[in-house]
Amino acid sequence: MPGGWRRWTLGLLVAGAAAAASLGMFGGLPPFAALEGGLTDRLQAVARPPAPAQHPGISVVAITEATMARLPYRSPVDRGFLADMLEAIRDAGVRSVAFDILFDQPTEPEKDLRLAKAIRDFPAPVVVAWGDARAGLTEKQQAWLESFIEASGAEPGAAGLLFDGDGIVRRHVPVDAASGMRSLPAAAVASEARAPEIIDWLGRTADGKEPFQILPAHGLPLMAARPAVLRNWLEGRAVLIGADLPQQDRHRTALSADPEAPASLPGVIVHAHVTAQMLDGRALDGTGRTGALAIALAAGLLGAAVGFSGRPFWQQALAGLVLPAAWLAAALQAIRAEDLLLPIAPTAAAFVLAFAAAGSLDALRNRREKRFIRNAFAHYVAPQLVDALAAAPERLKLGGERRRLSFLFTDIAGFTSMSEKLPAAELTALLNAYLDGMSRIVLDHGGTLDKFIGDAVVALFGAPVDQPDHARRAIDCALALDVFAEDFRHRHVADGLGVTRIGVHSGEATVGNFGGERRFDYTAMGDAMNTAARLEGANKSFGTRVAISGAALEAAGDPEALPSLRPVGQVVLKGKKTPVAVFAPLDGLQREDAACYLLAMEALDNAPEEAARRFAELGRRHPADPLIALHLARLAAGERGSTFELREK
Repeated sequence: MPGGWRRWTLGLLVAGAAAAASLGMFGGLPPFAALEGGLTDRLQAVARPPAPAQHPGISVVAITEATMARLPYRSPVDRGFLADMLEAIRDAGVRSVAFDILFDQPTEPEKDLRLAKAIRDFPAPVVVAWGDARAGLTEKQQAWLESFIEASGAEPGAAGLLFDGDGIVRRHVPVDAASGMRSLPAAAVASEARAPEIIDWLGRTADGKEPFQILPAHGLPLMAARPAVLRNWLEGRAVLIGADLPQQDRHRTALSADPEAPASLPGVIVHAHVTAQMLDGRALDGTGRTGALAIALAAGLLGAAVGFSGRPFWQQALAGLVLPAAWLAAALQAIRAEDLLLPIAPTAAAFVLAFAAAGSLDALRNRREKRFIRNAFAHYVAPQLVDALAAAPERLKLGGERRRLSFLFTDIAGFTSMSEKLPAAELTALLNAYLDGMSRIVLDHGGTLDKFIGDAVVALFGAPVDQPDHARRAIDCALALDVFAEDFRHRHVADGLGVTRIGVHSGEATVGNFGGERRFDYTAMGDAMNTAARLEGANKSFGTRVAISGAALEAAGDPEALPSLRPVGQVVLKGKKTPVAVFAPLDGLQREDAACYLLAMEALDNAPEEAARRFAELGRRHPADPLIALHLARLAAGERGSTFELREK
């Protein structure tokens, strides 16, 4: 995962791009806008509780097919019949009457005048539908409509509906922007609202009735003789009169998503929903552009965080399902508790887009990182360790950590002198063959090739991948390197190749990537590493080829499982103050002589004469043994004990 400010910067960029893309899609592209509208409609349908009863402030007088069957002609609606309806409810004490009917042409003059007079004489405000060329009216029709409104003294109300891109009515505009005319519902309740609002649709009642009292238009004149009944039905209500015909003035609305609601509503019922909302003072709020942007940006940040998390794919996929579902549940609760419509699809899209983008970028970064690791370590680390590093690249972050490791140093004695004598081409071929063999053995034992320093090889065990048996690996590797180096030296004795000296030590060190962001090396630093280098050099003083510290033997575990080694002594290495227990291979000593050697070493501390006798006896049998000769020389020089100090590296 990108670190520090880069991670946050990239996350913000991804989130911002995802938020902008989602809002652009769902705000500007009709198919996506329709998807969001449909989701919101369905959510409203689920969240909408049944009404306890029909709305007490609204009555709809519906002109149905049954009404049309009683009239002399279908269109325009018989004006005399409409006048009869007004006269029938004149004394019913209604709040207002709104005709969702365009009076845009003359009919029978007497009936036209009668309706105009009925409107003018009505004791409550009367609103009639108003329209213009946008509603398909010609100039002549619009002129007649406006003259009728003026003659009747009616309040004009814009009857046009606001359709979304998918042809569904979801919002209402209280004031027509082009004409400045109040809408039919706003005029019916004398509302001063001007801002567009989301329609808060009413559902059926708990006992399955329509949300509004609906009276058949042809029944009102018949009820004129029963004014008390009409007053009981209509007193204090806004009465909306309009057509409820199967093929005329019907519209798909947000209610269409409700399986219990009709697929389309007549225009007069749409106006009834809006009028009821205005009467109640209900507001179904949206978040607005700023709120939608903030929510989309937050969703994008969350998606980017999941995509960049580095979690296993199944966990990320689970989050990709759970979080949008949780947002859907939150949106449902927001409608129920706060009458707030939260953006659903744009928010989910911002999350998914950011999640996908961040996940893709993270996958690309991981592939590059793994490729870099394989390229960087393939020649220095065993293949199985390279695979482990590629699977967990975080182990290679810039910086170090303290760990217990084992270190191995090698060096060819007299290499500098030999290199001055051999031609460059021969020297290069010889050194490459030598280092190739040494490297192969280190890798075979699971070691990491830290560096080559001329002919010297520096290797470490236990990093970058943890190895509980790092000390045992280092010791086994040292002995295998000694066998190879001796064989190689014998094959190139004519070139003057010297012996290879090897030092092994275990201890704490700081290991990691050291350098800058653009260029760094994976290496270790610390006293334990320096001690291994000193042990390699101490072989010169001991006359040995391999020197292994007691700390490495102790870290290796079971002594019975270790190669046969013998103590060199407690050695104060050059530049150190504390003695280090040092061991070396038996180099051909048989069991009996090895036991005698151990007895001689024990006698060094408390019985030097016995130690001298035993070493002398061993020296006669093994005159070429370097450690026997070392201790005989020390005893001859008057030194006592198994602890001694080296004067040179």
